Amino acid sequence: MKKSTWIVILIIVLVYINWLSDGFAQTNPDQLQAYQELLRMKQQQTVTEPGQYRSPPIYDGDELQVNDSLLNLHRLKASDSAQALATFENAEAISDRQLALPQTDRILRFGHNLFSNAHVGEINNLLIPDNYLLGPGDNIIISLWGRVQQEWNLTVDRQGKVFIPKVGEITAWGVTLGDFEVRLDARLSKVYTGYERRVTLGKIRTIKVFIYGEVKSPGGYAVSALSTLFNALYMAGGPTENGSFRGIKLIRDQKTTPVDLYDFLITGDKSGDLPLSSGDVIFVPLAGFQATVRGEVRRPGIYELLGQEKISDLIDLAGGPTAEAYLGRLMLDRIGDDDSRKIIDLDFSNTDRKDIAVSDGDDLSIFSIYNMRENIVWINGMVKHPGTFERADGMHLSDLIGKGQLLPNNVYLDRADLYRRNRDGRIEIVAVNLKGLLVGETGSDLELADLDSLYIYNIDEVEPDRYVYIDGMVQRPGRYPLYKGLTVSDLIFLAGNLRSEAYVLQAELARVDSAGNTDLIGVGLDRLDKGYNPNLQENDRLFIRRIPGYQLHRMVTIEGEVNFQGRYSLTNKDESLWELIVRAGGFSGKAFPAGTIFRRGAIVEDLQRIDIKHILEGSQPLLADSTGTLRPVPILSLEKNNMDRIIIDMEKLIATDGMESDFKLQAGDYIYIPEIPTGISVLGEVCANGTIKYQSDKKVKYYLEQAGGLTKRANKDEIRLVKANGRVFASGKVKGKKVDLGDVIVVPTEIKKEKDWLKLVSTSLSILTGVATSILIIDRL
Repeated sequence: MKKSTWIVILIIVLVYINWLSDGFAQTNPDQLQAYQELLRMKQQQTVTEPGQYRSPPIYDGDELQVNDSLLNLHRLKASDSAQALATFENAEAISDRQLALPQTDRILRFGHNLFSNAHVGEINNLLIPDNYLLGPGDNIIISLWGRVQQEWNLTVDRQGKVFIPKVGEITAWGVTLGDFEVRLDARLSKVYTGYERRVTLGKIRTIKVFIYGEVKSPGGYAVSALSTLFNALYMAGGPTENGSFRGIKLIRDQKTTPVDLYDFLITGDKSGDLPLSSGDVIFVPLAGFQATVRGEVRRPGIYELLGQEKISDLIDLAGGPTAEAYLGRLMLDRIGDDDSRKIIDLDFSNTDRKDIAVSDGDDLSIFSIYNMRENIVWINGMVKHPGTFERADGMHLSDLIGKGQLLPNNVYLDRADLYRRNRDGRIEIVAVNLKGLLVGETGSDLELADLDSLYIYNIDEVEPDRYVYIDGMVQRPGRYPLYKGLTVSDLIFLAGNLRSEAYVLQAELARVDSAGNTDLIGVGLDRLDKGYNPNLQENDRLFIRRIPGYQLHRMVTIEGEVNFQGRYSLTNKDESLWELIVRAGGFSGKAFPAGTIFRRGAIVEDLQRIDIKHILEGSQPLLADSTGTLRPVPILSLEKNNMDRIIIDMEKLIATDGMESDFKLQAGDYIYIPEIPTGISVLGEVCANGTIKYQSDKKVKYYLEQAGGLTKRANKDEIRLVKANGRVFASGKVKGKKVDLGDVIVVPTEIKKEKDWLKLVSTSLSILTGVATSILIIDRL
């Protein structure tokens, strides 16, 4: 063959091998588990419990997917395309709600928890039964006292005998301890006289038993000879879900003894708990017929049947019906002959009932009686004993109120509501005149019907809360409840009484009438204790004004170089700055009046009141950054310390003894008189920032030269001269200004804007190109 042919064959083989490996690699643990579940379903083709599914036949190549409560079976057609051929739900698909079954918890198999606690305990410490048969391995302890002091610790040998010195061999195998004592006495009496004896069992022998069939842990077990059949089942974990509770077999010497655990589970009969012998076999077969009982029985569950039971027997196994069981209709869900289920209704309310035989897979439901109570009435609300009461024939509203007993206070007597359900299910409200009913008014005491409900209201539920209001010069202005008979003086007292600045000659009471009009009533508070004290109505509002111009103390502060610095109370509305300086003892010897700092907090409050900050922020210019985002450019700082200072011409004030440049003080004003400064401060873009000794008649230029001159970054046109009183001079001609003691010279930095020449040229070229293109187009038109 040609080389190219071999290459083609090799490629085909490799592709085929790769396809096979992909197929095997796709078998993950979940798919394997799903396939095992499908095989288990195929093995259980018959359904024994309602609501379970039937599995479809399984063929080679089928794929089962487990998805929550759905099992999806995919099968390959001849076209090799995966097609979902069957989708069927698990045991929750046909729910109890669909079958209208009683809503109970999950039904479990009766006796499922019998062997859930596998702790057996120490069997060797149990009391030895009288019928216990001795065997090889048992430990027998014999004690003698009296004329003979002797004790033997003996073990039954393989031949079933024990050997006693001077006495000989005695057979113990297969006899009870009592029979062994008789044999022992017969032999000891031939050797000893005048003795007493005691025989006890020490260590009990171990036997081997075998447990097979439908148990959780089958196999051989070495157990104590005292063990019983129940003990062995405990050690093996008990029957599995498929194991029988009623057909257990104990096989001994080719003889079989049946054991029914239901005798123990239902009646406590332990006759089936047989003692075990070595070599015994316990076999648990598959469970036989099973039927389910649910609903109103004392012990719902799945019960195993012996084959001859009837419906009444099944109910007895479940503990019988409860007191609420409705026996007029029992619903039997049974597997039909045509591969379906059918419903059979049974009447067990009388003695001639139809008691049919139970079949494998039956599901019996016993429903509850009708829960609705009809001969009842209710009373709720303002009564001592609200709740449900029996409605007797001829019972009236007064009878029901007498049973409930009205509360003594806060009962709304004008109306109560009777809710009555009509035959069509609708509810109507009947208004009841409770006041008329209590006094025996004709026609108000209605006769009650079944399911009537009477509600008696609280006054607060019906009548809205009513309030009055007080504003102004009281300790706690606000809203207060309108109590019965509340007066103006009462309201003032509730509000904490009048403040010292309250104007008592005239208060104002605003009252809204039924038409919505507001009337103003003048109230002289000074006359309230003289018989004039108006009663208040709902929504009244009392206004108490402040005494015109009243201020308890108008305080100002003066500090620094005055003889008596501190806080001062203004004596009148017209007291001025000069008068305050005189009250403070005048200036000290080191005072520098020209540098006086005067701050008034009311200026800031006034600016805030007119919202000047937001007005200025809205007037600031906007600057677009590189991303096109607009942001404001701050041009003014609105700090509190920058806005509350007043510039004063102290030289004129002092020269005229307060006749000129004086002004009135306000509460909260602050005055500071500094000490005589040492020189002139030069700050900003100079070679040496600092303070230079003051020289009279010198100008700004002189002090700039003394500070080393301006730097290259200095803005020469914006030099500022700040005077000691706060006044500022700013221009290019400041250098020629005379400087006084306490002044400050500030040289700002010049802000230079960098030009992007590349961007400028690029933009220019773009414009020129556009213009040339436009000219060319116009020329060719």
